[in-house]
Amino acid sequence: MDTVKTSRIAGVLLAYPIAFAYLKYFLLDFSGENSVIKRVLFTMAFIVLHELIVRGHGRKPASVSYFWYIVMCIVALTSVTGISEPVSMLALHLCALYVTVVSCGILYEGRTGSFIAADLFNAGALKAFSGFGNIFKDLAAIRKGKNGEMKASSFAAGVLSVLFMIPVFIVAVALLSGINSDFDIAVSKVLQSIDAFWFFENFNFFVLAVPASLYIYGMISQSAGSTGEKERETFGKLVAWRQKCHKLSPIVASLITGAFVLLYIIFFVFEGSYLFSAFAGILPEEFTAAEYARQGFFELTGIMAINMLVYFVVSYLTKRDSIGRKISNGMITALMCESVVFAVISFSKLALYYSRFGYTPKRLLAIWGTLIFAAGAVMVIASIFKRKDMSRPWIYFTTVSFALMSIISSIMALVI
Repeated sequence: MDTVKTSRIAGVLLAYPIAFAYLKYFLLDFSGENSVIKRVLFTMAFIVLHELIVRGHGRKPASVSYFWYIVMCIVALTSVTGISEPVSMLALHLCALYVTVVSCGILYEGRTGSFIAADLFNAGALKAFSGFGNIFKDLAAIRKGKNGEMKASSFAAGVLSVLFMIPVFIVAVALLSGINSDFDIAVSKVLQSIDAFWFFENFNFFVLAVPASLYIYGMISQSAGSTGEKERETFGKLVAWRQKCHKLSPIVASLITGAFVLLYIIFFVFEGSYLFSAFAGILPEEFTAAEYARQGFFELTGIMAINMLVYFVVSYLTKRDSIGRKISNGMITALMCESVVFAVISFSKLALYYSRFGYTPKRLLAIWGTLIFAAGAVMVIASIFKRKDMSRPWIYFTTVSFALMSIISSIMALVI
């Protein structure tokens, strides 16, 4: 038996048990017992399943896949002791979606870039649901009869019929047990011998694992079976649509951005002594260290988020190669410089709080979030001066920094 066929068979056989493990031990495990071990083992199992399905379709995952594999393992290993368990779980799911399309070379831009949101949607929605029945097609392709390959629809009907009749059979047994006590005793003994309690306790997981396995297998197999031609065609349409959105005059864009720039300058004039006092180690008289550190931090983070939103809207709508474009770019640069200033102020507040009250994972998460916004602002400034999209380095910086922060947080949890 050739390697491709062996990999495909193994992928088909492992899809359901891995989907069951995902629901039982990864997604819905609230016990907290050995959760790290369970998540690491599941992450490794997903990577193995991904490799088998891709190789089962005659393809070799791109080398960049191993970078994302490593990130997934690090995040899974540090999910409990890292900077944030919910953020780690979200990151694992996003990595799983992204590695599916990046490993098969079907990114819209051909590489990691500003269309990453579209790439994630492509994997998690378009590929997954369009390939929902792929496991039946692959089963039919593997199992050949005398007259050639079994039809996928026929095989799917057989499998679904069996899955549907299992609960019906269980209900029939329960009804018969209520009629005859001797039969009920005999059934009870059989169930005790096969640990029926565990089966019924996990019955919902067994049922839900069916669509989950179809989703996971469909997402990976549909991506592995794609040539990327559809993605390239869609990318061309997305670029054309984005170009049609360039309707805003650079002068108007400059006025919009300039309004925010002026607003922040006025704010700095009124609140400069308060905002920058932490750098000199001097606190306003009406604040304690804890109150000063917390006061305004989340508002500053919100301002940085608003600035990025203003940049995205203005960038997507402003006309290219028009009079006033340089002024618009200048206003955006000024706005991003102010974002960097806000980030520095946020860092000063966090540093003060950290020096007085020590380490907690939430404080490290706040540092990471501020760092990401600051890096985003710097990347925007660099993209304006270099006239080059800097989304790719920002995405990798965000990914690597999160993994490093998770490692640092885990080390701190062991030391403290």
